[in-house]
Amino acid sequence: MTFIRLQYAWRQIGRSVMLLIRLAKILVTGNFKPIPYSIRIGVTGHRRLDDPIAMQAAVRRAIDSEVGKLFSTKSKANVSISYRVLSALAEGADRIAARAVLEYPDARLDVVLPLTVEDYLEDFRTEESRLEFAELLGKCRHPVQLRSRRIREDRHDAGDQAELRRESYRRVGEYLVDHCDVLIAVWDGQPARGQGGTGAVVQYAGEQDRPVIRVWGETITVYNPGVDAAAPDAIDRFNRQAITPERRADYAKNLEEELFVKPPSAASLPAGVREMVRSNFLPYYVQASIAAKTNQNRFYRWGKYVYAFSAAAVGSAAIGVLIPSLAWLGFGFELVLLSAIAMTLWRGRRTQPHQNWIENRFLTERIRCGIFMAICGVQPKPLEVLPFMGHSQSANDWMVRVFDEIWDRLPEVPGSGQGDWQLLKKYVEEAWIGDQVRFHREKSAKEKRALRILTRAGEIVLPATMVAAALHLALLWQVGGAGESAVGLGDWLHRGLSFVALLFPAIAASMAGMAAHREYRRLERRSENMAGELARLGKKMTSAEDRARFEELLQKVDAVLLQETQDWLMLMRYVEIKG
Repeated sequence: MTFIRLQYAWRQIGRSVMLLIRLAKILVTGNFKPIPYSIRIGVTGHRRLDDPIAMQAAVRRAIDSEVGKLFSTKSKANVSISYRVLSALAEGADRIAARAVLEYPDARLDVVLPLTVEDYLEDFRTEESRLEFAELLGKCRHPVQLRSRRIREDRHDAGDQAELRRESYRRVGEYLVDHCDVLIAVWDGQPARGQGGTGAVVQYAGEQDRPVIRVWGETITVYNPGVDAAAPDAIDRFNRQAITPERRADYAKNLEEELFVKPPSAASLPAGVREMVRSNFLPYYVQASIAAKTNQNRFYRWGKYVYAFSAAAVGSAAIGVLIPSLAWLGFGFELVLLSAIAMTLWRGRRTQPHQNWIENRFLTERIRCGIFMAICGVQPKPLEVLPFMGHSQSANDWMVRVFDEIWDRLPEVPGSGQGDWQLLKKYVEEAWIGDQVRFHREKSAKEKRALRILTRAGEIVLPATMVAAALHLALLWQVGGAGESAVGLGDWLHRGLSFVALLFPAIAASMAGMAAHREYRRLERRSENMAGELARLGKKMTSAEDRARFEELLQKVDAVLLQETQDWLMLMRYVEIKG
């Protein structure tokens, strides 16, 4: 009886320990908070308004009645909506519209300055206006400044300086349109009175097919109501991915070991930094990394099936033609294989594993870079899409929005003090640059080995096919003068060689398709080049002599990795499974 009680108690202890382990694993992954779809509202309008308070209320009504409607009618995604307002904070409409948007929960302000702060302040009429500007500017963590030099440093003539100011206001208006989802214009509808005026900004928005909501008094008018709802749908899919707590915990544990265990210099990182990474980055890194790996495996597996089944279908058809008694089996199996290929291609188009893989991989790498930039207290490089890359990526992609949301959720991460930047430099060299150099060298070697195997297999198939063709010709010449006993043997040999002649080229084509599908050669060369470039940056990092140089190189590493990931995305976006 005592033994039974002890056995029961032991089982209960074991269950409790397992429960604690599961709870610990869940806690390790942090609290995954679904990412909202942040609608970016650009604002423009007149500086002189008769009743600013009434106009602010009118802007609020326009947002309530029109902004959400633009997107809800296009997308059925079950994703929460938040707002961020893009404003130059000029007097009048820029500020009242910004305040109207900031009344919403979790709303954020992104300030875009046309001039340096010193030059911009000269345009404000009163000290009260300048204080209001400073108060609103303080609500933005990272203002965008389109000019880094004061106007008088570039132009000495007063007329030239005035022209340069007008050009700066034109640029800021276009920037707001280019980076918003919808433009709110507090506008009387009259043509622009000068370069960069409200009418000109609205006209530019129309040229870019950007939705515009005009607010003036009680009048609310919507122009260009078409919007792209792809981003909220993709964010909804990202939030809804079904991933078990155990798998999340395994991925989080591996990343924590890479960040905080393997690098010897990680021991110098404060506990608060580790907790910041665990809470703000790990849940989303895990979400994106698992989605990328799952879809990558699916894409590669389905591609392998399609190319292998294609060759097998040719072999089955050859059997049906060459051996009439097995025609039903050969052609029946060919139909099965072709049906399997069609089903695989249909599933690929429906579930889009390729697109989901590369987009989640892009997000994963962006989050990884963001972790190191946050640890060092440095703002990451904003995404810039060059014109030749516009067909494969845009600054409006859902991955960019998700990363921006993750970064904006961070608590204020102060830069490290002047005394500990050298410890951070050592950590970056070991955990980031060194790790990426090793990764790209291993990847280059891996892709090279895989390509070599396929190439050698192809080199065997081609000569074998040529030998079969030569033997076939010899057989036809010999059987032509042979007796009846030799005809039966020659007939079977003829069929066998014909089968080889039909099947082997199909195998060679399938292997070539697999090689193209996996992009072995280009990925090998890209990783080889990246390893070299990162190794050079690592040497420069080692020789950095002050904090400013360290941050400059940190930004350079981030920019190189961002460009590499963009290039990879552009390369892989058009690699598809083809039947």
